Amino acid sequence: MRICKASFLLLTVLLTTLHVNAQTEKFTSRLYFPGGVGVNIPSGDEQVSMKRGSVLNTAVEYRPAYINAIFFRFNYDALNNKYKSKAGEVPTNVTEGKLSAGFFLLGAGYRRKLNRFGIYALLQPGYNTSGYNNITVNSNGVTIGSVSTKHPAVKVSTGLEYYIVPHFALVFEPAYYHLYRAKSQYILNPNYVSYSIGFTTTLF
Repeated sequence: MRICKASFLLLTVLLTTLHVNAQTEKFTSRLYFPGGVGVNIPSGDEQVSMKRGSVLNTAVEYRPAYINAIFFRFNYDALNNKYKSKAGEVPTNVTEGKLSAGFFLLGAGYRRKLNRFGIYALLQPGYNTSGYNNITVNSNGVTIGSVSTKHPAVKVSTGLEYYIVPHFALVFEPAYYHLYRAKSQYILNPNYVSYSIGFTTTLF
């Protein structure tokens, strides 16, 4: 939670500083809202069988300059997969269930444009929250609850954009996610590759 608050604070400072320096375009025209849906391919390991799942990308992006320049982006990405595990050290006693992974990410990238096409590369550190179902058996019966683990994470992505109009583009984004072990916690799935399609636009 502290990392999330720090990420929001850093993003606010960056946006405020860049807004003061921006003179040629309205602030609202520099804010973009990329979004996309697609598929993620988890790595798994010899102890865990992971199935392909879904990915939902939501983001806020600030462009100090419209194109051919550095930009800043905050992402919340949600990935979901089904798993089957033989490992005794998994964070839950449910050995076959659903893994929900949420990523909070803040970073910078660079974009180039050629005619109606734009291409970018982006690096975003942040953290991951992975959630699982958990079963408790007591005298009253079975209770289904949930457990979660948190890990430092990083996302590396590239994107291909097609601009229908100057402030609206269709986007195809391949991405790679990596989770780092926090203390001695077992990571059910440390790596994801995702492919998503969507759009990016301004509000005004």
